[in-house]
Amino acid sequence: MSEADVLGRIELVRGNDLAMTAEKVQRFYRFHACLYDATRWLFLRGRRRAVERLDLRPDSAVLELGCGTGLNFAHIVSRLDARTGRLAGVDFSEPMLRRARRRVAARGWPNVGLLQEDAGIVAIPGRFDAVLFAYSLAMMRDWQGALRNAAAHLSPGGRLVVLEFGRFDRWGPAGAGVRRWLRWHHVETRRPYVDALRGLFADVRTEHHLGGYYFIACARNRA
Repeated sequence: MSEADVLGRIELVRGNDLAMTAEKVQRFYRFHACLYDATRWLFLRGRRRAVERLDLRPDSAVLELGCGTGLNFAHIVSRLDARTGRLAGVDFSEPMLRRARRRVAARGWPNVGLLQEDAGIVAIPGRFDAVLFAYSLAMMRDWQGALRNAAAHLSPGGRLVVLEFGRFDRWGPAGAGVRRWLRWHHVETRRPYVDALRGLFADVRTEHHLGGYYFIACARNRA
């Protein structure tokens, strides 16, 4: 078997693995979409703080990858001018986006657009001043591809913020149990997210909260 054949088989296996994982997550969110807004406020902490780290201006163009039902939208839109600022939300779960659309319609936000697509391949015309991942990157199988795509959509000098579960380093034995529970829910807490950010972006800074419960990583796109 030639090297090309071997590489082709590896890529085929990887593609099948990605598809299987994506379908599992799709099923997960089809079930959880109706419960998401009522339950996630209990344990998805730091949303307002993460949006503050975006350093938005009234005329900023913002991209949220993995926007879910739009729980961050109010924090973002409140910092934007309805005529000059804009927010694009991307998620690959139609049930979650359906609820995001209802949220946008109920609030009457004229500067919010939504798109159902995978964060690793979505292509949106133009560049954005800020990109946000909020409790979404750890559920993406091709998370590195999503970060590369974020860099491609971010203006030179633009700001990227990742809000994600930490490693519960100061939680003692309970930390291992929480990590297992999160992994059962398709959340991978052990990936080298910050190292990947340092390889793609400049001025990467991290802050950890609640004994490693969650972290916020802030970075600038290279010129």
